[in-house]
Amino acid sequence: MVPSHRKPLKERALSKSNQARPVGKKKRHVKASYASEDEDTTFTPEWNDCRRNITDALRCYKKLRKDKGLRDNLSNQHKMNPEQGRCHSLALDGRVANILKVSGKWVNTIKQIGCLPVIKISDEYHWRGELCVIGLHYNFQRGIDYISSVEGKTLATSIVDSYQYDRGIISKYPFPNLTYTGEGENRDQMFEGGNLALKNNIHYKKPVRVIRKYNSDDNANASGYKFVYEGVYRVTKFDKEIESGFSVYKVQLDMLDDHQQYDSKWKQKRIRRH
Repeated sequence: MVPSHRKPLKERALSKSNQARPVGKKKRHVKASYASEDEDTTFTPEWNDCRRNITDALRCYKKLRKDKGLRDNLSNQHKMNPEQGRCHSLALDGRVANILKVSGKWVNTIKQIGCLPVIKISDEYHWRGELCVIGLHYNFQRGIDYISSVEGKTLATSIVDSYQYDRGIISKYPFPNLTYTGEGENRDQMFEGGNLALKNNIHYKKPVRVIRKYNSDDNANASGYKFVYEGVYRVTKFDKEIESGFSVYKVQLDMLDDHQQYDSKWKQKRIRRH
């Protein structure tokens, strides 16, 4: 996924997380900042209560990932099949996520389009399974997740861009425009599954959530990367191109305005005291 160089959106208050764009093979791990909501806007007490549910779910996820004995104990309690051998990578993520699901720890359990309650731009995650547990992206392996609409058409809900970006160039803004390459590596990409769903988003004017994978020395996992939630984007263009001898789909994504990044029912004006 490649950011374009359009004039940035209006300036917003800065948060503590990082943002960057790819810089080829050169790797420089540095800190950067994201834009956040207007400084006069805050979230409701109900939002903060739900936010704690996510914090608790992620804490449980990390604990289970490290503790096989605890995984086995909970698996027995819920009559799950025993863990076979030593789980690694996506297999381990899937195991932990499924244990949390049967334990009732998942948050945002209904797959949906657009912004999600209590998820903020610049939120960071260590593992693919965490994205599933909090409802950002349910598919463990594919980059595009989607649902079927009432008309039987598939619509994309979220994208995980797993190209590992280096934090070599810093920006205090989220990128207003991104280009995403469709699903399918080392072969001609097919107009089906997630690729078809993204094209349908244009016709039905539905947005998609974007999560990107970054190389980082700051708050990363043991493998030196993390996932960062970029926000909700509009799918504006879908083209077929030749890249490295293969047919691929290039998807243009434009970031939605500030007021569309969060559901208005969760926001309130900050009361200023003088």
